[in-house]
Amino acid sequence: MEPITDNMPCTEDLELAAGVVQPGPEADIPGRQPLAIAYFWLVLFFVVYCARPEDWVPGLGFIPLAKIAGGFCALSFIASIPRLHRNLPLETIYLALLVFQLWLTVPLSPVWRGGAFYTTLDFSKVLLIVLVMGVALTSMLRLRRLIFVQTASVAAIALVSLVRRELLVGRLVGAVHGIYENSNELALILILTLPFCIAFLLRTRSWWRKSLWAAAALLMLYGAMLSGSRGGLLALLVSGGVCLREFGIRGRRIAFVVGGGCVAIVLMLAASNTVMDRFQAMFSDDPTTEAGRSAQGSALQREELFWKALAVTAEHPLFGVGPGNFNSISGNWHDQHNSYTQMSSEGGIPAFVLYVLLLWCAMGNLRRTNRQAPRDSEEALFAMALRASLYGFIVGSFFSTSAYQMFPYILLGYSSGLVAIVEAKYGTPAGEDQEEIYGEYDEPAAVSFASEPNPWMESPAS
Repeated sequence: MEPITDNMPCTEDLELAAGVVQPGPEADIPGRQPLAIAYFWLVLFFVVYCARPEDWVPGLGFIPLAKIAGGFCALSFIASIPRLHRNLPLETIYLALLVFQLWLTVPLSPVWRGGAFYTTLDFSKVLLIVLVMGVALTSMLRLRRLIFVQTASVAAIALVSLVRRELLVGRLVGAVHGIYENSNELALILILTLPFCIAFLLRTRSWWRKSLWAAAALLMLYGAMLSGSRGGLLALLVSGGVCLREFGIRGRRIAFVVGGGCVAIVLMLAASNTVMDRFQAMFSDDPTTEAGRSAQGSALQREELFWKALAVTAEHPLFGVGPGNFNSISGNWHDQHNSYTQMSSEGGIPAFVLYVLLLWCAMGNLRRTNRQAPRDSEEALFAMALRASLYGFIVGSFFSTSAYQMFPYILLGYSSGLVAIVEAKYGTPAGEDQEEIYGEYDEPAAVSFASEPNPWMESPAS
C-alpha cells in the first residue's frame, strides 16, 4: 500500500482544474509526514461536514460518516504525538478550557442534565478537529485543500438550493439538512465562505478559473440575499467592506472595487425585496404581508429572548443552565438567536469569556501573519480572506445561535495553521510591523499577482 502524502491522487485532478494545486515549491514546516494520515482523515471529515454526502447519496444517511472520519483522525493524531515537535497554540488551550467548562455545567444543570450531556458531547469534537488542524496544517497546499473543500461544497449547496428554490415564508432554505436547512444559518455560512471565493479568484491567472470562482461568489451572494436574513445582510455588509478594503483599496485593484460596487447594486435590485421587506416590517405598525408579519414577530421575539438570556446569565453566572437547555426555559421553546448570550446563559460567564478569547486569538493570528508575511505572498492573500470571514462572523453571530457549530472554529483552525506556516517560512521578529517594512501601500498583492512571476501561480501556458 502506498503511503499517504500531500499529493493524494483522489483529489489531485479536481484541485488542478480549480487551481488549488499548481507547480511550484511549498513552504513546509519540518516533520510534516508523521501527520499525513491524520491530515487525510481531516480532509475526509471536511468533505463529510461541509458537503453532507449523506443527504445526496441514497443509503449513506445510515452511516455515521462524520464520526468515522473524526475517529480515525483522532487515532492517527494520537499515534503521531510522540513524533510531534510543536507546542500547542494558545487558542487550542482556550478551546480545551471552554470544553472543560461546558462539561462542568452538565452535572450542575438545573434544567436537563441529559440534554446538556449530549450537546456537550457533540460539541467536543470541535476540540479534536481544531487540535489536528493546528498541528497538521504544515504547508499552504494543505491549508488550501481544506479551504477548497469548504468553498466548493458550500458553492455546490448554494447552486442546488437556488435551482430547487424551496421557500419558507418567502425565504430560501438549504437544499440539504443540518446546518444548511435554516435560512439564517445558510446565509451566515454563505457569507463566511464568500471571501475564499475571492481569494481563489485573485490567486489564479486562468480566465476560465476566474470565471468559475466569480460565478461561485455570485451564487453565494444571491443565495444570501434570497434567504431574507437580516443578520446575514449586516454580516455581508461588514465582510464585503473588509473585502473591498483588503483586496481592492489596499491591493490597488480598482477594477475589483468598481466591479464589487456594480455587483452590489445589481443584487440589491434583483434580490433585495425579501430582506428589505423584513427590515421594513420591524418599524411598521401593521405589516400587510405574511412575510412582514413574520419578520415583525421575529424581531419582537428576539428582543425578548435577548433579555431573557441576560436574566438567565445573571441568575446562573458561573455554570449557566447547561448547553442546549435555554430553549426549555425561554417560554416559547426558542434559542437565544445570539451566540454570545448563548454561551453566557448556557455555559456561564467563564464560557463567554473563553469564547470571546478564541475570537480574539484568531484575530491575533491574522495580525501576526500581516507582520511577518510579505504583502505579495499567498499567505497574505488568504489572511485577507480569513479576516473578512472572521469579521463577518463576529457581526453575524450577534443574530445567530452558532456557538456550538463547527464553522466558526474552522476559521480559528485556519488562522492557527496559517500563522504557523508563516512563522516557519519567514520568521520575521515579533513586533516588527509589516507597515514599517513595505510602507503603508507599497508592494500590494495586486501588482505582484498580476505582473510578477510567482511560483504560487499557474505557468503562462495554463
